[in-house]
Amino acid sequence: MPRRTKSQHFLLTAAARTLSLATVLRLSDTEAETVFAAIRWPETTGRPVCPACDCDAVYDCRRPSGAPRWRCKRCRKDFSLTSGTLFAFHKLALRMYLAAVVIFVNEVKGKGARPLSRDLGVQYKTAFVLAHKIREAMAAESRGVVIGGSGKAAEIDGAYFGGHVRPENRKAERKDRRLAISSAATTRSSARRNASRQRRASSPVAK
Repeated sequence: MPRRTKSQHFLLTAAARTLSLATVLRLSDTEAETVFAAIRWPETTGRPVCPACDCDAVYDCRRPSGAPRWRCKRCRKDFSLTSGTLFAFHKLALRMYLAAVVIFVNEVKGKGARPLSRDLGVQYKTAFVLAHKIREAMAAESRGVVIGGSGKAAEIDGAYFGGHVRPENRKAERKDRRLAISSAATTRSSARRNASRQRRASSPVAK
């Protein structure tokens, strides 16, 4: 997998364009671990680095259940693929997390928790928490970034929006405009009848 610089986000690299949903769903557990490690530690091309002391002198101490674990030779601490990240203490398979990331970032207008839960076959609460974790991870990458770049200024235009405050529709002050319309119609009808009577009374034929 090609290496990237620290300033470039993984989703902007050529490696991200090859990570499709069909590819993720066809991954085995070992292949999913390899892809996750390459995304987690891009500077070492997927070689584990201790999150406690940043030491790359680690050795494999996989659990009897098959869960991937490494032990640091410097601080003697155990860590996993998700230690020190938002996905720590995860209960879903790594393949599911990779699929959720691919589904979430490929949506043009974002992905809601309910359709995400249907796509992954998990509960709504699980998809809701997972979507927020993905959003938080994406926001952490751009935290502290200056608009326009380092040493540059960004100019924006000011504008005023709104200004009209709609008055409250209180029931005590509410006017039934239907009654006003019917009253006006009745008044116009009475005026027409009176005018018609006056014309008939003043007509020479009537005399």
